[in-house]
Amino acid sequence: MPLFANHPSGHEPPATLTDAELEASLVALRHKLRSARRSLLLAHAVGATLTVVILGAGFAVLSAGPAPFFERFLGHAHETTTFDAVAWWLVLLLLAIAGGAFGDQLLRGKLRMARGWRHRVHELERRVADAEAVRRERGAG
Repeated sequence: MPLFANHPSGHEPPATLTDAELEASLVALRHKLRSARRSLLLAHAVGATLTVVILGAGFAVLSAGPAPFFERFLGHAHETTTFDAVAWWLVLLLLAIAGGAFGDQLLRGKLRMARGWRHRVHELERRVADAEAVRRERGAG
């Protein structure tokens, strides 16, 4: 068994294809392009939704002050002291650091995915344009 084997390429130059193969290739490329565009749109929509959810969660944590925090977790009405307020803001700061790091990594991943789909769409658009140009040349000749 050879160490390096040539794999069949799905990226045959359109000029080397027969007319029937060229038409089949154009149909397949257009299908892939539609699918890639849908995936790009979905990646952008998920990224925007995650951004809104992360910002909303941050503002929800900010809107809750120290009194409701201690009332919920201690189980009784509690008068907020200076120590309680400092503890609350320390917890809030730790949540902001952890949430910010998590949100940053999550959104970077979604943006990286969207960039990948954008590159795929541009590549497929170029390949469709090349195949259509070859088809027009053959039709004119």
